[in-house]
Amino acid sequence: MTAPTRYAEALLTGMLGTFGLDVEYVRAEKNTLYHLDDSGAEVPVLDLVGGWGSLMLGHNHPEITAYAKELLDTGWPVHSQHSAHPVADRVGAVLNGILAREFPGAEPYSVIFANSGAEAVEAAVKHCEFDRALRVKSLFEEIEWHAGTALTAVRAGTAALPDDTSLLPGDVPAPATADEFEALLGAVAAHNMGRAATSPVFFALERAFHGKLVGSTQFTYNPLFRAAFATLGPDVRFVPPNDAAAFEKAVAEQRVTVLDVEVADGRVTLVERAFPVVAGLIVEPIQGEGGIQELTGEFAARVRRICDEIRCPVVVDEIQTGMGRTGKFFASSHIGLLGDYYLLGKSLGGGIGKTSAMLVRQSRYRPEFELVHSSTFAKDGFSTAIALRTLELLEAEDGAAYDRAAERGERILAMLRELAREFPDVVADVRGKGLLIGFEFADQSQASSPVIREKALAGLLVFQLGSYLQLAHRIRTGPTASVPTMLRIEPSIYISDEEIGQLRTGLTQVCRILRHQDALPLVHPLTGAAQAQPPRAEIRDFRPAAGETAAPAEPTARKAGLVSYPLTPDLLREFDPSLADLDDERLLAYARRSELLRDLPACTPVRFDSPQGTSVELTVYPLLVSQEQLREYQVSGQTFLIGLDLDRRVRAAKADGCDTVGLGFGLGAVSGHGRALRVSGVTVSTGSALAVGSALAAVRGAADERFGGLDGLTLAVVGGGGHIGSALGAIGAGQASRIVLVGSGRAGSAERLRAAELRIYQEVWARIAAGGELAGIPAALAAEPLVAGWLAEGRAADEPSGEAIAAYLDEAYPADPFVVVTDDLLSVRNAQVVFSAHSSPVPVLDEKLLADGAVLCDMSFSGTGAESATVISRDDLRYVRGGVLSVPERGILLRGFGASPGAGELSAGAAEAITLALSGSDGTMGNGPLTRERVDAIVDLAKQHGFETIST
Repeated sequence: MTAPTRYAEALLTGMLGTFGLDVEYVRAEKNTLYHLDDSGAEVPVLDLVGGWGSLMLGHNHPEITAYAKELLDTGWPVHSQHSAHPVADRVGAVLNGILAREFPGAEPYSVIFANSGAEAVEAAVKHCEFDRALRVKSLFEEIEWHAGTALTAVRAGTAALPDDTSLLPGDVPAPATADEFEALLGAVAAHNMGRAATSPVFFALERAFHGKLVGSTQFTYNPLFRAAFATLGPDVRFVPPNDAAAFEKAVAEQRVTVLDVEVADGRVTLVERAFPVVAGLIVEPIQGEGGIQELTGEFAARVRRICDEIRCPVVVDEIQTGMGRTGKFFASSHIGLLGDYYLLGKSLGGGIGKTSAMLVRQSRYRPEFELVHSSTFAKDGFSTAIALRTLELLEAEDGAAYDRAAERGERILAMLRELAREFPDVVADVRGKGLLIGFEFADQSQASSPVIREKALAGLLVFQLGSYLQLAHRIRTGPTASVPTMLRIEPSIYISDEEIGQLRTGLTQVCRILRHQDALPLVHPLTGAAQAQPPRAEIRDFRPAAGETAAPAEPTARKAGLVSYPLTPDLLREFDPSLADLDDERLLAYARRSELLRDLPACTPVRFDSPQGTSVELTVYPLLVSQEQLREYQVSGQTFLIGLDLDRRVRAAKADGCDTVGLGFGLGAVSGHGRALRVSGVTVSTGSALAVGSALAAVRGAADERFGGLDGLTLAVVGGGGHIGSALGAIGAGQASRIVLVGSGRAGSAERLRAAELRIYQEVWARIAAGGELAGIPAALAAEPLVAGWLAEGRAADEPSGEAIAAYLDEAYPADPFVVVTDDLLSVRNAQVVFSAHSSPVPVLDEKLLADGAVLCDMSFSGTGAESATVISRDDLRYVRGGVLSVPERGILLRGFGASPGAGELSAGAAEAITLALSGSDGTMGNGPLTRERVDAIVDLAKQHGFETIST
């Protein structure tokens, strides 16, 4: 792996790169962006994202760009803070004229400028709270005045004392004297001060999006953007859109009152006054990021009445919907919603300036706000001048731009609705007004194509479809933040009929792809061959035939999971048959590009019935990571990245009811052999114990046939310093006369081999100390004076002894007679039995490295034949696949994801997870060191449940 070279939003750019969307554009005009191809030629892309709604007048409108150049060429002041700004006043005048036209009778609005839409939201929130705080201050000053007036009247004898004190909390008697009345006023003041501490509450709508700054993100409904920062901002309550009754109920729940006194008809009376708790309601007339959802006129009218009753300001967020995008300058004018505040941004800058504005109804405006709120770049000379020119262009010819937005929008909507009628199984809805349009696809979370289903379950389907539209049809679309199945379409008013036709062609193909569940057109552009023709042009039908849908599985009491990954192009083709026409190079390129999106959907559970009468459902949770990628993570020391994915998948398995989860081959090494995964209530198994046990059993069978057993043989382990390799050496030493541990020669390899050597001698001593019949290395070592002396003195079997034995042998012999530690593959030629237990993604052995008639046990790819080419030209070699077991008759797992090497077979990782689940293991057998006792126990347990070692 190469180190990342990006420093600006590297993660986001990497995610875009996954879908081929990390394009550098070099030129733009109207609705077209241009990038360069490999030859340096410009490639046009139809841009329907439109700067997320910022390009009402398109890219680089010629009049705006000419005006911008003129401003810069004449030395127009950009920064002249603390001076008169007549251009900003003219912007305010134009906006007020538009308001008066679309809302006849509306009072004037003052304007505060900002730099972005989110900052305009922040300014509005600050002003709402500033206004509320001043209203609270005024309320308490009024109550204080009333109290003083009442006390004076009581002392003068012109007003009778109050006789009802029930509004005060507790048992407060009615006052009988002026002094007692004064004490009563003190109790009223104390009561009111307690209520004054009530924090303000804002309201927003579910699905709302109002920005991602510290304050504005509190008003954005999607928890993905808000949850981590919820404690940093104001208290915001969300209510359903178009449900005025819910809003009214929520407002009533926030009602707080304070006490006041009034003198009427010669008597002092305690009265309740409303305390201003609700600081504001913020709404989008059409929710853009929320899925292009419109508010109704009925909702707008009732909400306006409710807010007027409690003096709650209505903030109308027109940052995306304003500037004429919906056919009127203010989208809220379609539903008659007159706001106390208006927020504008995006297209206000004409596609060039970065500016926004907050408009406040003057009867609500607090001029003092200008002293407590400011921004260095807000209201700068350049941006306000560009905003004014933009408004002039929009208002030209009696607002012809608005009429064009409405007409172009209706043309696009009509086309999309025709598609919806043609593909009712694919298109869920078409929504929008003017040039703010949403095209929603039907849910694909149960799609028969795993590629399509995976992206749908991950919430990334529109990214995959958008990738196809851009790479295959040169159309750039965008998602919405809260509806993962919707494409957002926001072109400028200059979109042509030809461009609308281009969109129709692209979307028609998308609908056909989804209808027929053919993932190849989606995948091919991401295989490094975007400019090349796909291996087939036609879209084929990969929907399951009638009757192919799997019958519901019989209920079982136990569930197990297996986290694994596709290792080869063949397995990817089997995963999704529509990819069959892609060659190996393209499939591996797609897997690598998809590295940041490893999570594939869980496979359909498969039931296993044990001869013991128990059953279990196994669900595979795949990761889209190739063996090569996994190896790169190990070499670079970044295995923690895979560990995060593993943890997430194990937690997903737990959520699905799995209490046992196995890790596929190679994943144990990047997770501390399961120890790094700390998910409570789940037994995590790497399959290592059963892999070692089944491999040894297979080798013993082959050695019995060829050599009459393992006694007296030399046994070599390629990858001898690894978790599995060291266990093979330690257990195999019980019969073999010599062990050869072969390492990779990379950093740390020597230390791992040394540890494996000491482990062998420690376990050999434990066998000797335990007594009984000995063979192999234990029998030979028991005759050595050092070990004989230990036996005589009764040294304990578990006393640390491996290092002492190794040191003794180093001194007593020119070369260790029992264990050879080396990184030289030529040493394998001295072995009659060879285990290939390395983690290299490519074979490391060839036929020249193996002794005549040797037995080769291939465990390097969990029995999928990584070293099988070694024996093709050597008829004398006996090839054994290690770590593979036969499956009980009713437990046939489909191939894929390293779980099943062949029909009727399972890898040890899958078989061990099933065995533990069938046995109701408490986890002790699935974890811990690979001792002979543990390995023998798991092999015996697997046999009880019908799993048998495969020796060919």
